[in-house]
Amino acid sequence: MRLQCSHEQLLRSVQTVGRAISPRASMPILGNILVEASDNDVKLAATDLELGIEAHFQSDVQESGSVTLPARILADIVSNLPDAPVNIVVEEGDAKTTIVCDTVKFELVGLPSADFPLMPSTDGNVLVKLDGGLLRTMIRQTSFAVSSDETRPFLTGVYMVFEGNSGYLVATDGGRLAIRRAKLSGTPRGKIAAIVPNKTMSELVRVLGSVEAEVTIASQENQLVFSLPGLRFVSRLIAGQFPNYEQVIPKEFKQRIKVGTERLLRGVRRASITARDSANVVRLNAAAGTLTVSSNTPDVGRAQEDIGVEVEGDAIPVAFNAKFLLDALGNMDAAEVMLELTGPLSPGAIRPVNHTDYVYVLAPVRVYG
Repeated sequence: MRLQCSHEQLLRSVQTVGRAISPRASMPILGNILVEASDNDVKLAATDLELGIEAHFQSDVQESGSVTLPARILADIVSNLPDAPVNIVVEEGDAKTTIVCDTVKFELVGLPSADFPLMPSTDGNVLVKLDGGLLRTMIRQTSFAVSSDETRPFLTGVYMVFEGNSGYLVATDGGRLAIRRAKLSGTPRGKIAAIVPNKTMSELVRVLGSVEAEVTIASQENQLVFSLPGLRFVSRLIAGQFPNYEQVIPKEFKQRIKVGTERLLRGVRRASITARDSANVVRLNAAAGTLTVSSNTPDVGRAQEDIGVEVEGDAIPVAFNAKFLLDALGNMDAAEVMLELTGPLSPGAIRPVNHTDYVYVLAPVRVYG
């Protein structure tokens, strides 16, 4: 293999695909990045067998070939090269790789590409096409609510459902639930109903934050393939039945509190300072146009803040985990939110004002005194 490419493209691709590598790789080859060149196209790929990421870019390929190189060392090398064209040479039948950039030369020992796990060579059956910005918003507004409990793997991913011209993403850890719905433009294609690992969702959010592109979602051998220009994410799916989330979403309320999102977020954040040693609990109580946000930890101290709000219904004192509140408020993308309560020990719902596509449900915390 013999090629010359730009330093910027190589660095960006190494950093992107390297995100798929697990620090606890079960096999040496899984700690490597595949470098493959042919027809003036360079492909870099990495996988942990749960998520695989491929990056493609155009370059001057004088001789086709492939090799796998240690990801950490390759990333360190490329990030420290000068901003000049990079030449990569692999002698036929050998995994020893020479990297030359300006006056800098590295020789790196790799592993044969034949040992690298196979990834789908095509996108398979295309099911959905949607705007990348919309997908990023949907993931960002739900993925923070997934569970980290590996004993219930079906809760450690985001449940993705698309059919016809609509779809939704939903995540829950048993104590809270976030669901984001969306309408899609274009011709309806297939149907998706799958639990996608949260690592895949996190890496998609990262990449979609820096590019504007349409994302194609396809199915391939019990995997989903997310494709955008120059990039592919191949994700395994989580087996299991996602819980019946609809029954958790409150259908009625006894009190509604309309409040500025940023104002409430700042109030909860301040109250959480004196709540850290008491299960991070903050209390909310709204009446007569005022929402009181408070916390009380006997060994630390207490905090109280009054916020002007619009209130409908009788006062319902309630307590929530401060982090759960902050996670939701930080992802609302709305100037005002509606907090809907049905009882001190019943789940509450938070929705953006004038936006019916997003709802966040969280269970209250039982407090005494």
